[in-house]
Amino acid sequence: MENNLFTGVKYERIYEQIVVQIRELIQEGKILPGDRLPGERELSSMLGCSRTSLREALRVLEAEGIIISKPGGGRFVQNVDQRLVMEYSFDPVDLMKTTSIMHFLEVREMIEPKIAALACERANEEDFLNMEKALLKVEAEREDFEEKLVRDSMFHLALAEATQNFVLVTTLETNLNMLQQIRLKTLLSPERIERSNAEHRAIYDAVKRRNPKEASEAMAAHLKQLRKNVLNNQ
Repeated sequence: MENNLFTGVKYERIYEQIVVQIRELIQEGKILPGDRLPGERELSSMLGCSRTSLREALRVLEAEGIIISKPGGGRFVQNVDQRLVMEYSFDPVDLMKTTSIMHFLEVREMIEPKIAALACERANEEDFLNMEKALLKVEAEREDFEEKLVRDSMFHLALAEATQNFVLVTTLETNLNMLQQIRLKTLLSPERIERSNAEHRAIYDAVKRRNPKEASEAMAAHLKQLRKNVLNNQ
């Protein structure tokens, strides 16, 4: 694959710009079904963006079915008719009613308290640093609430990665990807996001103290508020 296919990204919401650029390259036939994308380090260098922004873009593309990730093999353009994938549009709120959203939340309520407890036992200093960075990024984002929502997911994923269990990470990542567009429409509230920041801090503090009971309870309380907020917005 030619290195000059990609151009630098310079604007806000970097991950969205990356998504648009990769979609266009596929639509133009410059990247073909079955093609393997460059590795994260190489691709982020081509695009002139951080690997964090690149990962967010790749998560969006994976959730949309445009690319697929193969363990140990990298990311590939799906071997499907990309015109159908990218041209098919729907209102996710109409498609996924309250019952469907609750199914996703139910899974999170089952696994995330356990994730928080396991993180207390297994997190290393790098994991704590990643969690802290995720929290700071959410708290630093003052105006762009859509970006806050993306960064919100980063904390949950950093916590999952601290379990050192790739199955838990993959399960949670898939769940968050599927809910992403729904959350943009139903959970986007400045008040809710600020409250979420405090709830995340409570979870992080308990994990930092390596208190699994408190961490699990803090996560359960956070998800309970999330469920309440979804119901109030339907």
